[in-house]
Amino acid sequence: MNRSLLIVDDEPNVINSLKRQLRREGYEIYSAQSGEAGLDLLKNHNPAVVLSDQMMPEMDGIAFLVSVKEVKPDAVRILLTGYGTLESAMAAIKHSQIFEYLTKPWSGAGIKQTISRAFEHYDLVAENRRLHKITREQNKQLTFMNEHLENLVQERTLQFEKAMHEGIIMLAAAAEARDDDTGGHIRRVRALTHDICRGLGMPPEECKKIGFFSIMHDVGKIHISDSILKKPGPLSAEEWAIMQTHTIIGEKILGNRDFYRTAREIARSHHEHWDGNGYPDRLMTNEIPLSARIVIVADVFDALTHKRALSVEEARSSMKSESGKLFDPEILDVFLDLKIKFPEETFDDAQI
Repeated sequence: MNRSLLIVDDEPNVINSLKRQLRREGYEIYSAQSGEAGLDLLKNHNPAVVLSDQMMPEMDGIAFLVSVKEVKPDAVRILLTGYGTLESAMAAIKHSQIFEYLTKPWSGAGIKQTISRAFEHYDLVAENRRLHKITREQNKQLTFMNEHLENLVQERTLQFEKAMHEGIIMLAAAAEARDDDTGGHIRRVRALTHDICRGLGMPPEECKKIGFFSIMHDVGKIHISDSILKKPGPLSAEEWAIMQTHTIIGEKILGNRDFYRTAREIARSHHEHWDGNGYPDRLMTNEIPLSARIVIVADVFDALTHKRALSVEEARSSMKSESGKLFDPEILDVFLDLKIKFPEETFDDAQI
């Protein structure tokens, strides 16, 4: 397991301070006092996490992290700056897609927590890549199998599907961990989505598929900074614009395979409103994919009853007033007829 950390700062006392605070965390720490020196270190080392100061001579932190991305694309990048403005954060996100940015002076607990999350993110991406590699290898094996080896084909197919499901669930859980204070959000949304589909009279396999892929609705938030996701107060216009991009980012994360088509529809369109006032495309009525029209009902209900802690009846009443505005009236009527449960059990993840 890679636990190497590269710290780059032109001030030796900052590097020494960070090393002292992190010495008991079990990291293998390298350091450099300039971007150029940091890039030289990367020729012989493969750090999982790179922490860089922003204000450095010759090569600043953003330029350095852009270069790090080119030579070590898997490294999780963190920016440390004494200029904690929104503009600097947005520039860092836009140009280098950093994992997080921290401001000076930092708190010991805060920097330990951020770096720990960065290593967890690195491990998750590495594990997801491993699963996709297994999937690709299994797919190659299937192409060479004899058509008479039916049992072996079925066994490999099950392994293939299980690997894909594991990757989906891990990615969804990673996104949820960035923005879910209550826990269990994706599980509840999945269960309620499945029940709404069934209430609409959809075929059982379609209910399972939409229910399963509903867990990916906020996967794009994995690329939104914690400074925005976890901001205690209201977002500024610029921050809200960044937050809204999670729908488009989520669609891109899910690629272009037909297998993920429903997941892409949900990720992109689950914030579209029936009256056309949603985002990102301002779709309205039946222009919005059916799967997304269903998931927004489940998602809003769960937010009302868990993040805002409304009762079931209070949430129902609030949502009823949004019929024909936020929600598809037919889907909302089906939802309002449901007997609401809050499941603690998970679905069988081998089924969709």
